[in-house]
Amino acid sequence: MLATAVDELPRGEQWAFEFKWDGVRALLDVGEHGVRIFSRLGNDVSVAYPELVALAAGAEDALLDGEIVALGRDGRPSFELLQSRMHVQSGGEAARLARSTPVTFVVFDLLRRYGVDLTRRSYAQRRATLERWLGEAPGWTLSPSFDDGGATLAAARENGLEGVVAKRLDAPYRPGVRSEDWRKLKFARTGEFVVVGWEAAAARPHELSSLVLARFRDGTLQYAGKAGSGITARTARAVRALLRPREDCALAERPPPSRGRVVRWCEPEVVVEIEFTAMTAEGRLRHPVFRGVRADKVAEQADG
Repeated sequence: MLATAVDELPRGEQWAFEFKWDGVRALLDVGEHGVRIFSRLGNDVSVAYPELVALAAGAEDALLDGEIVALGRDGRPSFELLQSRMHVQSGGEAARLARSTPVTFVVFDLLRRYGVDLTRRSYAQRRATLERWLGEAPGWTLSPSFDDGGATLAAARENGLEGVVAKRLDAPYRPGVRSEDWRKLKFARTGEFVVVGWEAAAARPHELSSLVLARFRDGTLQYAGKAGSGITARTARAVRALLRPREDCALAERPPPSRGRVVRWCEPEVVVEIEFTAMTAEGRLRHPVFRGVRADKVAEQADG
């Protein structure tokens, strides 16, 4: 179940409010098969997070919805830190990273318990069951829930969190559906965009310096601008390794290279998260800053 972006939180006694965590969505499934962690796309990412598998190893049957979060030294979620954990496929590397950059699974919903499907029950019922269960299972992190949207928003802002999610108390859980029953408000404007190419300085043609971005509009890729801010040398190498080259541009209208730059085109497959101040009337990003790769999303979901 996905939240709808809004500019203002709803009001009323029929809503609960939770912090928005700057991580990646995941389902943690504990059953007869053991512990498995699935990304939003349904991929099994268990090997990447051995500390979460170990935490859940002693639990009884349950299907949990939540967010995988990496905390910085200030105790706040850091999507940048999480990047190093998201693409790991080696058990040895994952174990090493679990020691240097541990993650937490912040639980906010319970979809199955003792083999019983809970998705048709209301948020309030699922939440009560979740709180009772986690109260008997130490070590888990429960996303707090509040009844005052304004106070929750102020607390999220004061603590440097990403935003707030409002959830209707009477709403069932609708897997895979973006619903008005869940509404999210972010402080900084961010969006997901598809990488269609990358630029490099003419003097260093193999060193990625900025990304050529696009977004889907009415089923068609449309140019959205270029982003170089926020890309470190290490990030540039990691992102470039994900891009599959192609001879021509995937866009109907090829954007010109920046002055003194060369451009390389790639398959429109990799989705990145970009922070920006506004979109122009022509659909161009203003002051874009690269925040990270969204391995949990496919290109068709990148609508800015």
